[in-house]
Amino acid sequence: MVLTIELLDSKRHNRSIFACGNDSLDIYIVKSASQDLKKKVATVFVLIDSPSMDIIAYYTLSTYTVDITNLDKTFTNVLKFKCMLIKSLPEQHPSQKPLGMIQG
Repeated sequence: MVLTIELLDSKRHNRSIFACGNDSLDIYIVKSASQDLKKKVATVFVLIDSPSMDIIAYYTLSTYTVDITNLDKTFTNVLKFKCMLIKSLPEQHPSQKPLGMIQG
């Protein structure tokens, strides 16, 4: 078995058994993730343990922005920190096998 990150494919990946303990996240992957992908609102990646198609974890990327000027300062500091962490991730070396398809 091999852990693999793939772009969500609602015809191949088994979303129905996913359960992380957070109802809103569980419901999203089952009911909304594939719709968001089709509408190009978000790109949804899933972690599977090949050859099983059961989803172990997932994450989404979206190009939408949030106006943080009206948010609580404590919350905006956390958001800025998380964005800095993401920006500081090392780029993948060209010789490495890609983990998934990244779309902007």
